[in-house]
Amino acid sequence: MYPTTGNIYKRRSIRNFRKDSISDNDLNFILSSGLSAPSGEGIHPLEMIVIKSDTMKEKIKSFYEWAGFCTESPVSVLVCYAQNKIPRDYDNEDLGKLDAAAAVQNMLLRATDLGIASCWTHALENISDYQKLCGLPKNIIPVALVVLGYSDVPFASRDGFDAKKIHNELW
Repeated sequence: MYPTTGNIYKRRSIRNFRKDSISDNDLNFILSSGLSAPSGEGIHPLEMIVIKSDTMKEKIKSFYEWAGFCTESPVSVLVCYAQNKIPRDYDNEDLGKLDAAAAVQNMLLRATDLGIASCWTHALENISDYQKLCGLPKNIIPVALVVLGYSDVPFASRDGFDAKKIHNELW
């Protein structure tokens, strides 16, 4: 099996973390993996906010209950994009969310590679809350919160292939 394939099959959303810290080297490797993701038209609009303080994590929990488990982890990363670098001139389409999703996937797979558990939650319902909390300018749009840490929950492989979901040229 190819190494990437193994990580794709064993990566899981984990919401229970130990407080063990993640080394700066490993965190930077995860961030670099995210920022190395493909970007529509090569615009690369992504910005990332690293959140380690318990105070910040408690504030996130106060306005977004589905991300409350971030208080158990040593670090979370708010993945954002700069809206002024998007939209495309010819159709006004905003690709920032797509770029952020590609970045998050890279981050999750790199974390798995390093034995670090992860979970992502979207930030789309709480854009203004995240902007206020993190001092983001209005043109910096938060898309996802990636929660990272070590867990006692094992990485269990699963293959999600379902032939009924594959359609050849027509539905």
